[in-house]
Amino acid sequence: MLTGIDRLMQSSCEREKKEKICRSRGGESCAFDGAMIVLQPIADTAHIVHGPISCCGNSWEGRGTLSSKGRLHRMGFTTDMTEMDIIYGSENKLYDAILRAYESVRPKAIFVHATCVSGLIGEDIEAVCKKAETFLGIRVIPVNAPGFVGPKNLGNRIAGEVLLDYVIGTGEPPFTTDYDINLIGEYNIAGDLWLVEPLLKEAGVRILSKITGDSTFEEITYAHRAKLNVVVCSRALINIAREMERRYGIPYIEVSFFGKTEMLQALRLIALNFKSQISNLKLADKIEEIIMREEKKLDEKLKAYKHLKGKKAVLYTGGVKSWSFISALMDLGIEIVAIGTKKSTFEDEEKMKEILGEDAPLVEDVTPKNLLRLIKERNADILIAGGRNQYLAIKEGFPFVDVNQERHIPYAGYDGLINFAEQISNSMRFFQESGDRSQKTEIRKKESLKIINHKSEITINPLKHSQSIGAAIAFQGIDRALPIIHGAQGCSFLAKVLLTKHFREPIALASTKLFTEDVVMGSEENIIKVVQEIVERNNPDVIGILTSGLTEVKGDDVTSAMKDLRFKIKDSKCQIVHISTPDYEGGLETGYAKAVEAVIKFIVHSPQSAVNKKTIDCFINVLVGSHLTPADFTELREIVESFGLKPIILPDLSALDGSRKGFSALAIGGTTTEEIRAMGSSDFTIAIGASMESAAMILKERFGIEYRVFESISGLKDADMFMETLSMLSGKPIAKKYERQRRILIDGMRDAHFYYGNKKIYVALEPDLTVQTMHWLDEMGAVVEIVDVNSNDLFSIQGHFDLLISNSHAEDTAKRLGVPLYQMGFPVYKVLGNNHKVTIGYSGTLSLINEVANKLLEVHQ
Repeated sequence: MLTGIDRLMQSSCEREKKEKICRSRGGESCAFDGAMIVLQPIADTAHIVHGPISCCGNSWEGRGTLSSKGRLHRMGFTTDMTEMDIIYGSENKLYDAILRAYESVRPKAIFVHATCVSGLIGEDIEAVCKKAETFLGIRVIPVNAPGFVGPKNLGNRIAGEVLLDYVIGTGEPPFTTDYDINLIGEYNIAGDLWLVEPLLKEAGVRILSKITGDSTFEEITYAHRAKLNVVVCSRALINIAREMERRYGIPYIEVSFFGKTEMLQALRLIALNFKSQISNLKLADKIEEIIMREEKKLDEKLKAYKHLKGKKAVLYTGGVKSWSFISALMDLGIEIVAIGTKKSTFEDEEKMKEILGEDAPLVEDVTPKNLLRLIKERNADILIAGGRNQYLAIKEGFPFVDVNQERHIPYAGYDGLINFAEQISNSMRFFQESGDRSQKTEIRKKESLKIINHKSEITINPLKHSQSIGAAIAFQGIDRALPIIHGAQGCSFLAKVLLTKHFREPIALASTKLFTEDVVMGSEENIIKVVQEIVERNNPDVIGILTSGLTEVKGDDVTSAMKDLRFKIKDSKCQIVHISTPDYEGGLETGYAKAVEAVIKFIVHSPQSAVNKKTIDCFINVLVGSHLTPADFTELREIVESFGLKPIILPDLSALDGSRKGFSALAIGGTTTEEIRAMGSSDFTIAIGASMESAAMILKERFGIEYRVFESISGLKDADMFMETLSMLSGKPIAKKYERQRRILIDGMRDAHFYYGNKKIYVALEPDLTVQTMHWLDEMGAVVEIVDVNSNDLFSIQGHFDLLISNSHAEDTAKRLGVPLYQMGFPVYKVLGNNHKVTIGYSGTLSLINEVANKLLEVHQ
């Protein structure tokens, strides 16, 4: 299955093997992710991920590539393998999924991606693809890049080999010109290509094939007819250019389009190459004319950003960007005081030194802690990096600009440099002004319910997420905790990216980073090694070991590893908690609930050994599901404390509202281990969300603590019931503040009920949030249809209704159906303020009622 990988991956990281991938420098994600990055931008093809939910669920619609050729690149397709599929095999399911994908979206071709689980159990995707291709009459192409075979860069090049083996050279263009080029490694992130292509076209250069941003499948089939290959990201796809030169005699050049200097060199190099092939000076003359005109316009526009000269930047990105953005920053007069090289090849390093000299400030250690140290010690004014580091900078009050694939602003070409300067300037100005403001502030100080259930061979645009991502969320609410996903490095990387986008905060999450030899020889030692290093470096109070589909299927004995580990770190205060979270079963909510249950089992002490509490205080446990926002946790605490009760909230995600100071590799600000130990001595347990009942039952069985489950604490009736229960437990009346909020809520419900009556609202959320939302919508008179997220997808949502309530992934679905979308749940990253939104109690319910009513009003305006 993995034939040819040795040609692309070096066994060690010697500098002389520059044409190969060094694993330690191969990117922070996995081979599966790397292959998807290259192939998914082909906008008229479908990409089926053959594996459990996490690979597709954590990554689809997560990249900033744009296309004018279709929208299939924005869709996610997965077989969503279950435990039974793993036991009995799922090749028939994959075959049916391919047929269903074709019937659903009529793609020009279908790529089928192996994952760790399907690769490990030996699914013969090549045979399935060949059979489906014969039946459908379109190309069905296997992509064997399971995450454990190597890093992201290896996946990039495996995808390149796939294009060479199955696509390039299989078609012919309608016509050719003497100035046809291919762009290789350009993914049109945020529309970068669209700022460069018009200039090439004006000069008379035609882009025959784009590999792969803003491309079609057909145009890649005839890429072999180009006269020149222009490689934009050499680290990713240089293997394509080299092999096309060998097979078809097409020369290649390596360029960058970022910055004034690089644009000049790129345009001239293209002209020079054609000049050597064709006796024609017109192209070179036209290129020079364009350069002169565009540089004149650029210089005039850059006058507005002359204040950037002399500023200092720390740069941390990878590939061509690692050296081309050096040039762009220098064009703006910005000094680079440190460059992270973790994601760069040795060849990239040499190019950096060509630009900056042998004393270039290259830094291998780019851990968050060291990045912060570099920023401070070298007096940097801004961090230029990828989106994962955005909140690292922001939490410390440092300006930041995102230059990686998640960005939404194009930086290529001459206009792109203006955009880049504007973003740097805006960020610096904002943090300077906000710093001034913060100093001043410190001085001032039912029957209407219908359940939709639709399960198919293929999941298209999945609603479900993996158990491990749910468990990781739960650990963010425990002070000084760190979850570790035991699996390939892509599992944690993709999860961390998605969690960071949703919470807009740094996320504590680590990985055991398994590769092929770990899968074959065993990986229990990886757990021990990684945990020991973390304990020594960060001294956490709690570590959660979350298993993945890969490690569960291959049968790692994590329990034995836990015993060895606890002995080896017996002198540490750190508590080790093991949670089984394979992604072939359950979902986000079940993973979150498992984590809460495991923490209670491993950490809560008996009343005799628990921390002593004053007997006059009434302590209650409050177990909170995954469906509340960070702001809800703060509101919940205030409500409980207003009755004189002392809540121990587990987990407590309130610190993810942006209130944390500084950056830490650990989760900071949640429930402390001391509080968790004391839960066995509490007087009562309240479980919010049906998923929390099992955790409440554990406390009752072990310590005799009675409990009550609240399926919802939104809506008038549910909020009343919650308030009355707290009043009964405390013996105190409901505070006048909340009596007033109740009157206001009733008035607001009367005002808004006209807009809800008989309105058909489709709810596609995780179960606990679905129930909570359904309750208050029912009170308002709406007709509710709900979707089981574990057996349905966004693509299957059909019909006529007035509003869709779902996560940010549903934006295209709402547009397709012509209805407004109210974004809530997970993930929400296309609207601001979700983490600061209160959705519980009287005031939270009123806010929801008004916001949703306004969405309904949009239809009638």
